[in-house]
Amino acid sequence: METQEIIGKMFPKITAYSLAKTEVRLPDMAMGKVTLIAIAFVREAQEMIDSWSIPFEDRFSNKVTYIYYEIPMLDGVWKLFRGSIDGGMRAGIPTEKHKNVLTHYGNYKEYTSYLLIDNINNGYVFLLDKEGIIRFRGIGFASEKDIIEMIKIAERLGV
Repeated sequence: METQEIIGKMFPKITAYSLAKTEVRLPDMAMGKVTLIAIAFVREAQEMIDSWSIPFEDRFSNKVTYIYYEIPMLDGVWKLFRGSIDGGMRAGIPTEKHKNVLTHYGNYKEYTSYLLIDNINNGYVFLLDKEGIIRFRGIGFASEKDIIEMIKIAERLGV
């Protein structure tokens, strides 16, 4: 699968609730900001996501024109356990990050298809420009080269 095929596409609409219990609609609520969206389907992908998100947040968290969202995607059966799953995540994630973690419960096949996600065991990141268009995609663990490229693109988009 070619990464270039996703570059230039509008990020799909996702409505989810944050751990701060607010409804977030993407990419609508990220318009006007350079946005990094991380998507994971399995808990084991968290370290992969962190390899991208930590450098991004270290560089941009103090800038109002940049934002980061993390979206754990859980298929339908997990919706029954939403309260305890979200509660467990709230307990393990610092309060100041709760507004940035959005849990999506339900069928995610349309997202995996649109975003060209072929292995749900990997973590995925998507860097969006201020109009919600995907300008960079990362898969799995970030290399130093990947991080440099992502930061460079994000800086250029933020101008």
